[in-house]
Amino acid sequence: MLEKSEMASAGAPCGETCLALLADPTRRQILSQLRFGPSPVGQLAQGLPVSRPAVSQHLRMLSDAGLVRSEKCGTQRLYGVNPAGTRALQAYLDGLWGDVLGGFADHIKNSKESIMLPPIVKTIHVPVDPVEAFCVFTEQMGQWWPVASHSLSAGSGEVPKEIMVEPKVGGQVIETCADGKKRPWARVTAWQPGEKFAVRWHVGRDEDEATDVTVAFARVMGGCQVTLTHAGWEAMGDNAAAMRDGYLTGWDLVLVDQFGAACLAASPLAAE
Repeated sequence: MLEKSEMASAGAPCGETCLALLADPTRRQILSQLRFGPSPVGQLAQGLPVSRPAVSQHLRMLSDAGLVRSEKCGTQRLYGVNPAGTRALQAYLDGLWGDVLGGFADHIKNSKESIMLPPIVKTIHVPVDPVEAFCVFTEQMGQWWPVASHSLSAGSGEVPKEIMVEPKVGGQVIETCADGKKRPWARVTAWQPGEKFAVRWHVGRDEDEATDVTVAFARVMGGCQVTLTHAGWEAMGDNAAAMRDGYLTGWDLVLVDQFGAACLAASPLAAE
């Protein structure tokens, strides 16, 4: 056994220092060999691709770091693993691993908070058939959309000249501002007249931050049921919850009040 009084050590071992020393593959091999019991320098050098003096230098560094201890045995000095050093290294790695897991858990929690935000779903019944309701929502959007408050121009106290929907998949919803500049709101991903209209919605943001808005039209007695679903809030990152809250009330004004009134005005009942 190696006696404590005969140990060569430079004080309490440091886990970070130990880890840095073990970045060298030769020192890792030395420590691995010593796991099986104390050995003299010559025996260690036989299994390593370096000279005996080089092994002695590596052992000195490992001893200074507290990973290896030595004892005089006759004419030889035997080197062995220092349990205190390996415990310090293990404690350091455990702490490091704990920090990594904690950070990962926080990341997953924050990601889930965004990913798990439920979609906004708004439903309204209008007194027109699905084809007419689709036409009002898309082709006539500029006539009923509340542009004075819900447009890019509104941010500077202006009213846009036009809101236009390009009638095709890949087309865009475009606002023509008061200065004539065209600014996109969304890109069309589904164009099925009388059935479905869907867009990647990114008003005022880059297109890679778009959320998904789908408007479905279904025939019901007395007219059409229109269901708007707004999902994909994870694209908003840390702002997801706040943005969703804003759209939650915003779609009431846009869909229920404004679009609903436009459909009512287009209904044959309005002419009676």
